Amino acid sequence: MTVYRILGALLFILSTISAQADFHVSPTGSDTNPGTESSPFLTLERARDAIRSLKEKEDLPEGGIKVWIHPGNYTVKQSFQLTTEDSGSADAPLIYCAFGPETPRFSGGIRLDAFTLLDDPETLNRLPESARGSVMTADLDRAGVAEIIPLELGGFSSGRGFTTHPVMELYVNGEPMVPSRWPNEGFVQTGEVMGPATLKAWDNRPGSPEGRFKYLEDRPAAWVNEPDAWLYGYWFWDWADSYEKIERIDAETREITLAQPWHRYGYRQNQRYYAVNLLCELDVPGEWYLDRTKRKVYLFPKSSLDGAIVELSTVPFPLMEAKNLCHVRFQGITWECGAADGVRIESGEDCRLEGCIIRKMAGNGVEIKGGFKHSVQSCDIHTLGRGGIVLSGGDRKTLTPGEHLVENCHIHHLSRIDHTYTPGVLVDGVGNRVRHTLIHDVASSAFRVGGNEHLFEFNEVFRAVLESDDQGGADMWGNPTFRGNVYRHNYWHHLGNPAKESESAHSMQAGIRLDDAICGTLIEGNIFHRCSTAPTLFGGVQIHGGKDNLIQDNLFVDNAAAVSFSPWGDTRWREFVAAALEAPEIDRDLYLERYPALVALNEGHDINTVRDNIALRCDALFLRAPEGTVSENNTEYPEGKELSEGPDGRLIWSETEAQQLGLEGLLFAKMGLYEDPWRQGPDTEWSLRASAK
Repeated sequence: MTVYRILGALLFILSTISAQADFHVSPTGSDTNPGTESSPFLTLERARDAIRSLKEKEDLPEGGIKVWIHPGNYTVKQSFQLTTEDSGSADAPLIYCAFGPETPRFSGGIRLDAFTLLDDPETLNRLPESARGSVMTADLDRAGVAEIIPLELGGFSSGRGFTTHPVMELYVNGEPMVPSRWPNEGFVQTGEVMGPATLKAWDNRPGSPEGRFKYLEDRPAAWVNEPDAWLYGYWFWDWADSYEKIERIDAETREITLAQPWHRYGYRQNQRYYAVNLLCELDVPGEWYLDRTKRKVYLFPKSSLDGAIVELSTVPFPLMEAKNLCHVRFQGITWECGAADGVRIESGEDCRLEGCIIRKMAGNGVEIKGGFKHSVQSCDIHTLGRGGIVLSGGDRKTLTPGEHLVENCHIHHLSRIDHTYTPGVLVDGVGNRVRHTLIHDVASSAFRVGGNEHLFEFNEVFRAVLESDDQGGADMWGNPTFRGNVYRHNYWHHLGNPAKESESAHSMQAGIRLDDAICGTLIEGNIFHRCSTAPTLFGGVQIHGGKDNLIQDNLFVDNAAAVSFSPWGDTRWREFVAAALEAPEIDRDLYLERYPALVALNEGHDINTVRDNIALRCDALFLRAPEGTVSENNTEYPEGKELSEGPDGRLIWSETEAQQLGLEGLLFAKMGLYEDPWRQGPDTEWSLRASAK
């Protein structure tokens, strides 16, 4: 990337005047070396220990210490661990930074470069006939893979827990291959559920807590002898997914029994699922299978593997982990190819990831849990099995802000393994910020938000909520004391699947969704562009039962509706909020002082204010607006007014068009990424516009 070449050249110049306390690390170094530029260390651990020894003898030098990491590939065999004793200070930070024009790469993967055409008759007979003669194989013993991680999968509502389950993945030239599956695209539906129909729901479709159901197609009969087959599905609700291991298949009765623990919400008929990890379904280019017994990889390549970089992720732990660490910066570093999460920071203060790349992980890219004033600045975070950044900080009891910051980051192609509630940024706590960040290609939300007084501004979000239903580009849920959150000057566009191309394309997706009693939220100066498409239950903004929300000065373009509501009524509202102010995680008196509207929490259900917005070519301004909705000075232009769009469908801002619509104050030009020392040149531009269509 251009930014790293520029940054690397700058760092190379600076290295000539670096202090004697600085250290160097290189793939060609040795941990018996002194750690100088001409005689560098081999590992970060050795540099860390050298700093510890230095700190025992004297104070940190003015300006801190730099660990210069020379370009090349570093194989990660253990998590790089940092603790309190590895901290810097505000005036003397410790900096781990790239040296030279290229970024150093810390990889949890192993290269596989000895593929041969599969010719084992026994294995060939298990393959579909169409794949025979195309599948390549590699021996993991020969590749030096010591341990194979057992396959265990989860998902949001899995009985195995909603957490990162380490998974080995195969990448060819950076692209993740697809575990062999059926059908190759889309879903099939469950037949009759065999357990007791004791689970009821608002849609009057009963379900069973037991994982037993009839299959409708003939294909599952071929899986009887598959040793480790799993099903991925939305078993009860179209927003609650999980992987379920097949315990047995009865081909005579056409019944599948799933292994316990079962899905937390139960199972219903006509719910969508597909099968994964079956050798007998390895039938299209881009699929692969790991035989854990024979310790072999089978790959149906998309093209010749000559010269290809094929990597298998192998390490079941974060590549870097910091606990109670303060005043440490990581600059221009790449972490990649992990079988779990990428970088984890717990507690501490003022740790910064700047200009880094975190990619090709089975879990989350970055986790920041607790602490104060940590930041992720101008990083590229992508190609992940779960979410981009998990960010929690601040104390809801005292309303003390965490002041964590995500700024100018490009986060994309997420939720590959766990598809729901694995957003671009998951924010919790109090007083954290996400700014100027570009998020796209996410199966569920771009933002999942809990807590108080978070700020989301100048972000751009597209191609989110691609598979899950009943969610928004930003999604909040379930607590009327989540107050003071602000969404302003963001561009939300091309969300969901407006073409309704398959059964996975649902109609309950919005730009921002305030679900189940979310209150006191400000939504101001945003653009909602093709965020909901008729027929739908949602608008650009969707409010499900909340009150005291203010939606003002926004532009809604080509949505089924600008704002939609799901009113609760007085009885349901009072029952839901009756004990909200007595919750142990908050201080009642403090909350009543900070948020005076809470005094009347029980009263005035479903009252929200929508004012000074413009709706251009929307089918309706409101859907299901309750009687108490305050609507002031909103303008609808069903036709005759235009805003230009590029060939990709993205808005092209015209001052003339903006003036005609009264939009001079809309800060479109500031939304999205910007240039800084870490992000310059073509990478600053929105280079993936074609995928917005």
